[in-house]
Amino acid sequence: MLSQEILEKLSQVPTKSVNLVIKCNPEKMNFISMVMNGYDRIALPRTRYGKEGILDLITSPDFVEDLYVILEDLKKNHDPTLEIIGDLGDDWLIAVT
Repeated sequence: MLSQEILEKLSQVPTKSVNLVIKCNPEKMNFISMVMNGYDRIALPRTRYGKEGILDLITSPDFVEDLYVILEDLKKNHDPTLEIIGDLGDDWLIAVT
C-alpha cells in the first residue's frame, strides 16, 4: 500500500500549466528549442513570432524553477538578449492567439 504522505501528494495534482513567453535572438530560437528538448522536454517550445524571436515555453508548475535556471544559463552563455516578456498562465485563448 501507498503511504499517507504519497497519497496526499498524489491528491494535489497541479491543474495549471505555465506558459512563459520569451524573446531571444531569432538566430538562437532553434538552439533554445533543442535545449528544451534535450532536458527531457522540460518545456514545450512553440514559436509565436519567428522573425521577432518570440517563443512560448509551456511547462508544468513543478518544472518552473528548473526552467528559470536553464534560461538564466542560456542568457549568460549563449544569448545575452534572452528575456522573459510574459507569463500567460493556463489561459489557452490568449496563448494560442
